[in-house]
Amino acid sequence: MVILLITLVLMMPAAAIELEEVFLGKVTKADQATGALDVKISAKWNGKQYAPVDPVTIYGTSTFDALFENIKQGDEVVGTLMGGEEWIAIGLVGSKQSTQKQVSWMIGDPNAMVSPLVGNYKVSYTANPKCDSCIGSVCYAESVDVTVRTVGYDANGKEYTVSEIATKTLLPAGTMNVAGTNNQQYVNILFMKGEAPASACPDAPMMVGPQPVSDFFIKSMSVASGIPTETPVPVETTAVPATLPATPVTPVPTSAPTPEPIATTTPGFGVIAALLGCAVTLAVLRR
Repeated sequence: MVILLITLVLMMPAAAIELEEVFLGKVTKADQATGALDVKISAKWNGKQYAPVDPVTIYGTSTFDALFENIKQGDEVVGTLMGGEEWIAIGLVGSKQSTQKQVSWMIGDPNAMVSPLVGNYKVSYTANPKCDSCIGSVCYAESVDVTVRTVGYDANGKEYTVSEIATKTLLPAGTMNVAGTNNQQYVNILFMKGEAPASACPDAPMMVGPQPVSDFFIKSMSVASGIPTETPVPVETTAVPATLPATPVTPVPTSAPTPEPIATTTPGFGVIAALLGCAVTLAVLRR
């Protein structure tokens, strides 16, 4: 019976994925000391557009230091809220007339940002795990494979790819600058730190836990201002999970700071906790 329960736990799919919701609204409070980021929302993304909703203030939090250094009360933003309380992607609206609310910059996880950047740029990535650093369902991301493309929207609001412009692998603190053909804007991308799914590791057991989140600072900038030269990042670097404390990286378009190494954590805690939970449950049932 004990073996059966343990087997069932180990075979459980990765559940506990936290709900992500996307809102449009104005910042009412941004407090870096407490991490509070409150937004009075006016619309919610319904898969095609931002549909109006009754105004209500969402009392959220953020761990992105760069966000508080670039945002202020009254700014119109689009943001993705995870688990009903944590902003994992925030973008400053730069084109208020567009249906998709193009953003001039975004901080957080670009995979969670539904609005394009000014110039119709979309940035996405795949994180590569450091498999000896996993904690439950997530690992440190030792690198990310970034893709930049331009997009358009059909009459029904469905997004489609106009052109795939560039792909590049970035280490933590790595940067890339990408300009589309005949586009008056270019994107400056800084990958600060991130997480990757433990399921991407060879022979990884199925784990219960939330989705991984990574931190980027991405800006849409005028080509007329000139495109800065990228500074290579040393190959030897230790990635830092997006949701754990880390030495902040200051975004600088023309250079990339080197993050300080963070000791890896011994994996396997999630499995041990699950086994102990099964044992306790079995003991109670036998009584």
